[in-house]
Amino acid sequence: RDVAMVFQNHVLYPQMTAYGNMAFALKLRRLPKSEIDLRVRRAAAMLGIEPMLQRKPRQLSGGQCQRVAVGRAIVRQPACFLFDEPLSNLDARLRVEMRTELKQLHRELRTTTIYVTHDQEEALVLGDRVVVLRDGRIQQTGTPREVYRHPQNRFVAGFLGAALMNFLGGTVVEHDGRLWFDEGAQRILVPGWAAEHLRAKTGTKVLWGIRPESLCCEPIEGQGDNSLDVTLDGLISLGDKTDLHLSTGHHAGLVARLDSRAVPDVETLKRVYVDLDRVHFFEADDEGVNLCLAGEQRVG
Repeated sequence: RDVAMVFQNHVLYPQMTAYGNMAFALKLRRLPKSEIDLRVRRAAAMLGIEPMLQRKPRQLSGGQCQRVAVGRAIVRQPACFLFDEPLSNLDARLRVEMRTELKQLHRELRTTTIYVTHDQEEALVLGDRVVVLRDGRIQQTGTPREVYRHPQNRFVAGFLGAALMNFLGGTVVEHDGRLWFDEGAQRILVPGWAAEHLRAKTGTKVLWGIRPESLCCEPIEGQGDNSLDVTLDGLISLGDKTDLHLSTGHHAGLVARLDSRAVPDVETLKRVYVDLDRVHFFEADDEGVNLCLAGEQRVG
């Protein structure tokens, strides 16, 4: 049993019908016609392309051509599928539809699948396990939840997520027996779970990270000293979500992503609140190691 590949460009034989493209590899193996027909029609039914089997690629849409390419791989019954950015040439709506179909297909076939993509949202939706690569080197592996919630370095933290993580440079300082992150104009508390990892960094520069969805405009119950004074620089509506573009005394480009129903009066917005259970601290060097994981992924 082999590896079946599906490419970014569907690479169908233009002179053959969809049926012919899907059956071609099986004919080369000299399988019986009845077996070929059974496999092709079964795959076509899975992919919803039965009515298109007698059409040639020029008579098909981009999404239909990609389904034929996936079907061509399925009929081979491989030990492993390798998808190389198969949805990148499709429009946004069709990409979302195809993601759902591929996820369902994987559940039905239960075949090991390696899926290469530059779309981080696609990776989180489709993957049972995610491998994040940078310049050909593995940065982190884990479930989508682990990689998203507990990034091992700044690259992973900044790469994953529909909205990029906010980073602020500053210094770890100690005051009244507690650790604080000093961003230059104001301080925010280092939560207890992080303090044990950061105490050795007192007086040194670190990067503080928080995802846009972990900032809000109302106090968070049970969390004190978790607010930042901000200036609203802009507001972008995304339908059900709204991005607030903010700046602090020393940093611009901070983004808070809110439910559009919870957007405050922009004239009175002077402060945002940080979910201290969702903050991250990274080394300020090129590696940008997550200081609070200490080789293990924090539960939370």
